[in-house]
Amino acid sequence: MYRLYKTGNGQVKQVPVNDPTEDQGIEEKFPNPLEAKGENRNEAPFVEQQRNQFDLIKQNETDQARFQTKKLQNSNYQIINFKVKPTADTTSQAFFFADYNDATVAPGSPMDDCVMFGTVDQDVTKSKYYNIVYANVRYGDNENTTSGNSFLLNPSYVEFYAMQKIPTGDFGGKIPRQIEAVKNDNNLSSLTIDGGDYGVQSFGVDVYNENAYYTQTPDLKGIRSSGIALKRIALNFDKSINISQVTLFVEIGIDLNTEGNNY
Repeated sequence: MYRLYKTGNGQVKQVPVNDPTEDQGIEEKFPNPLEAKGENRNEAPFVEQQRNQFDLIKQNETDQARFQTKKLQNSNYQIINFKVKPTADTTSQAFFFADYNDATVAPGSPMDDCVMFGTVDQDVTKSKYYNIVYANVRYGDNENTTSGNSFLLNPSYVEFYAMQKIPTGDFGGKIPRQIEAVKNDNNLSSLTIDGGDYGVQSFGVDVYNENAYYTQTPDLKGIRSSGIALKRIALNFDKSINISQVTLFVEIGIDLNTEGNNY
């Protein structure tokens, strides 16, 4: 095996690698250019750069693991609980029905009657996205706090809009449908698939049966959202009650591992 060296007159000389004396003399006369630059003479620059990149990746992974260990401890599952009293009206009636953030609220506009994730400030730019993997709503009222859903009749449900971050505002906006869709309503009175109420993402929970929303399989990652906003509350009762006493208890389960600033 030979090594090639460039001499002073520009010629290339071939020297056997097993001749240490001659090899050493030429190396001293013509130093390695990488060594002259202060670089590792036995390692090409791209190899060193690649090693540094791997070291940086390892450090970032360590920092991320440290963050997750501190924040998640032994669980990546977080429950967000809140209570909704939809009206102060003291009317006595056997139903309650109300729409919120209707079609006039465009996807780029902030919503009201909502809960935003990842911040304690009413500033949409500080919110965080999480994947919702569970949602449930329970009913109660001050006249019947012990027997749960006995006042409810079917159908009784609550619908929510998923929320996205928008450039400015106190709270987030609606998330438009992410795929194209087309309709056929030949045998129907109407079929609506667009607009500010049906061209955006929302989901519902059956309060009467407590038919909660769950992520159905391990392959599904849940509903990506920076918060939720009320879309509709529809409740039916077996008798007239003071509707100011109506209370809804909401549970939203999120996967903390999915925290991020992007949808």
